[in-house]
Amino acid sequence: MSNIKQIEAFYWTVKLGTLQRAAVKLFITQSAITKRIKELEKQASVSLFDTNAQKSALTGKGEELLVAAGAVLESLQQLDEMRASAQRTIRTIRIGISELATLTWFSRFVQQLNSIYPHIAVLPDVDISARLQQKMLAGELDLIVVPVDYVSAEMESLLIDSVDFTWLAPPGSFVDGVPVTVRELARLPVIIQGSQSGITTRIESLFAQAGVDFKKVFGSNSLFALAALIRAGVGVSCIPKILFEDDIESGLYQEVMLSSGVSPVDYHFAFMKHDQQALGYTLSSLARECVKSYLESLRKS
Repeated sequence: MSNIKQIEAFYWTVKLGTLQRAAVKLFITQSAITKRIKELEKQASVSLFDTNAQKSALTGKGEELLVAAGAVLESLQQLDEMRASAQRTIRTIRIGISELATLTWFSRFVQQLNSIYPHIAVLPDVDISARLQQKMLAGELDLIVVPVDYVSAEMESLLIDSVDFTWLAPPGSFVDGVPVTVRELARLPVIIQGSQSGITTRIESLFAQAGVDFKKVFGSNSLFALAALIRAGVGVSCIPKILFEDDIESGLYQEVMLSSGVSPVDYHFAFMKHDQQALGYTLSSLARECVKSYLESLRKS
């Protein structure tokens, strides 16, 4: 009879794409993954992988088993969560977040989580969105908070915040109150983050759609480093407005009114399908409430 370890080895090898990623996900060796899959095939008396295909592919029976395995693991996950809640065993959740989250609502989230679910420990990983997505798909993270652009088809997600971005420039760079075109904006160097940054991707898309070339200045993946470079007169950049509203009002930066406007960015709390879904939705709802509470506290201050 097949056991859960064999089913997990098969399921995560298919979902994550390689034996190595499945081994990292399950905290075992690649040889152990291979052994469990072979045992599963032997007990099922069928081939799960098509050895004649140029790329690794499932047989018809393999496809059937994948669907069944997903349902089994989801049911076991729900059972584990009920057991953990009853026994109050400590469980570590690996969550990937951006710098923006750490500077705004995340501390409230951790405090609330510790209060409501003391049996859950959070292990945060702060990185740019593209790398968080990659780590999630590789099985290195359980949950991530990223712009909706980085929520892939393999994930479930819940909208938790819509963040306003704005263009900031050194004071006096443009006429106050007069909308600026993308071409006019390009007269100054544009400070960007790394190539995998969501901010960089949006900036490059804006100028590409307008058919305008611009001078790039690599600043840093840190939002505050970008802001410091703007303040030093290096150039302009597009960053979350919520972090710099007081500095804008005090005159440290000039907020640029872009004629085409700046669309807000929807941030989602995401997790893999069939992997801790019940917990994922629970923590997503908690995160959304913490974002709401944080924004309300800003309005009152």
